[in-house]
Amino acid sequence: MINANNQKMRNNSSKNKGKIVLFFPHSGLEIHNWVPFPYLYLAPFLEKAGYTVSIIDSRVEKDWQKLLMNDLKDAFALGITSMSGPDLIPAIEASQIARGMNKKISIMWGGHHASALPDEVFNDNLGDFVFLGPAEFTFPKILDCVYLKKEIPENIQGVLWLEKGKVVGSRRPNLAVFNYDDIPAYHLIDIEKYRSENNVVSYFKSRGCPFKCTFCATGNFNVSHKLPEQYHKEIKILIEDQKFTSIVFRDPVFFLKASTVMDCAELIEPYKNVKWKGQARGTFHRQYTPEQFRYMRKSGLTSVMFGVESGSPRMLEIMDKRVKREDYIKSAEVLNDLGVEMYASFMFAMPRETVADFRDTISLMHELKKINPNILLQNCIFLPLPDTNMFKDAIELGYQPPTNLKSWSERGITSRFEERDDITWMKKDVLKEYIKIYNGEFGEYKHAYQKEAEGEYVNPMNEKADKSIIIQSDKPALDKDEWDIGIKVS
Repeated sequence: MINANNQKMRNNSSKNKGKIVLFFPHSGLEIHNWVPFPYLYLAPFLEKAGYTVSIIDSRVEKDWQKLLMNDLKDAFALGITSMSGPDLIPAIEASQIARGMNKKISIMWGGHHASALPDEVFNDNLGDFVFLGPAEFTFPKILDCVYLKKEIPENIQGVLWLEKGKVVGSRRPNLAVFNYDDIPAYHLIDIEKYRSENNVVSYFKSRGCPFKCTFCATGNFNVSHKLPEQYHKEIKILIEDQKFTSIVFRDPVFFLKASTVMDCAELIEPYKNVKWKGQARGTFHRQYTPEQFRYMRKSGLTSVMFGVESGSPRMLEIMDKRVKREDYIKSAEVLNDLGVEMYASFMFAMPRETVADFRDTISLMHELKKINPNILLQNCIFLPLPDTNMFKDAIELGYQPPTNLKSWSERGITSRFEERDDITWMKKDVLKEYIKIYNGEFGEYKHAYQKEAEGEYVNPMNEKADKSIIIQSDKPALDKDEWDIGIKVS
C-alpha cells in the first residue's frame, strides 16, 4: 500500500524533534465528514521538518477529550482550526484542556475565524500563535522557534503572537499555494471513519478563488493549482488504494479551467464504477464544446453544483457574482440534455434584499425546476462571516456581531427562520413578510440528507446508481491541446 510506504519513508527521515497534536473540531451538525483536509496538507511539512504528528478529529472520535489529554502528555504544541460557528465550542475546550496540562503546551490557531479575528484568540488567552491563511510553509518555522527556543524571524508573514502582552507579527495573510508534490497525510487517519454510505470522498485540485463574491469567506483571491502529475497520483490513491467510488471536487471554481477538467475526466473514465461531481459558475454552459460535455458525462459526471444564491439581477450585482440569471437557465438546459443533476444552492435574507428580490429568486427556482427535473434545490439563510464585505454591510444596517469566541460559537447557523434571531440587518416588517412567503413556498424545509433518508431524493453518487448513459455521438474527445477551445469566461 502506498500509504504504508509513505509512512516508512517519513519515519526514516524523521529527526524526532518533538510531537504536535492537530485538533479538528465538530459543529454537532455533521452528516458526512470530509477528511480533515487542512491537516492532511499541513502534516507532511511538519513531518519533513522532523516532528511527530497526531491528528484528533472530534467529528469521528466520541471520546476526543480523553484522546486529546492522552496525546498532549508527550506533545509540546497543539494546532487548532475552526470556522465562525458552533465548532468553536470544542475548539475552545481543546485550548482549555491544553492550558490545564501540567506542562507548557504552545497553542496555535488557524482557519477562517482565527484569520479574520485573530485578536479574539489572544483576548481569551486561548492561543499563543495565530496563522493567517495557509500555513504549510510558516508552521514548521514557528515550531522550530518554539521547540529550539529560537527567536521568531522578523520577516515571517501571516503569523501573530503575544510579546510582553502585545500582539505582534504580520497581519498580511499568506497566499494560496498548492503546486507542491507532497501526498496528503492519509496515513495519519483511519480512512474508514470517513467512508459514507455512498462511498464518497471529497478532493481539492486547486486552492483559492479569483472571484470576490461579497459574502464569501474564501479569503484567497489568487488561485494555485496542483500539477497534473500530482493530482493524477492523488486521485489514483483515492480510487485504487482507498477504494472510493465517488469523488466530489470541492474546488470553488473546479470547472473554470477546461484543460484540467477534461484531463480529470480522461483519468477517471477507465474506472467504470467511479462517478464524480464538481462546483461550477453559471457560465458553465459556455465553457465547453458539446463533445466535451458528452465526454464528461461518459467519464462519470453525475452532478454539477452551483452557488446560484439569487434570482434577482440586482442582488447578483450587489454580491459581485459576475454571473447573470440567464446563465443559470442555460446551464440547466445543458445539464438536462446530458441527464446530469444540477445541484443549485440559494441564499436568503441577505443585507439590502427586498421582498421583490426574493420573489425573483423563487421564480428562478421554479424555472430551473421546469427546465431540469434532475435539479436539487438547496436553501441557506444568510450568515454574516467576518472579514467579508457583506458582513460589513450587515453591520452598517444594524447587525451587532459577536465580540468573542464564546459568543461566536453560540449563534444560530440553520436554514430555518424559526431558529434564527439574529437577522437584524432587515427591517422587521420586511423580514416578517419575507418569512411568511418563505414558509408558504417551502413549508418545513428539508436538507438534501433529510430528503435522501426519507426517500424523497435519489443521490446520483449512490454506488447502485447506473453510471452508463447513451452518448449521442461516439466522436472522440478533442486533443488535449484543444481542451480550452470552449472557454469564454467573463
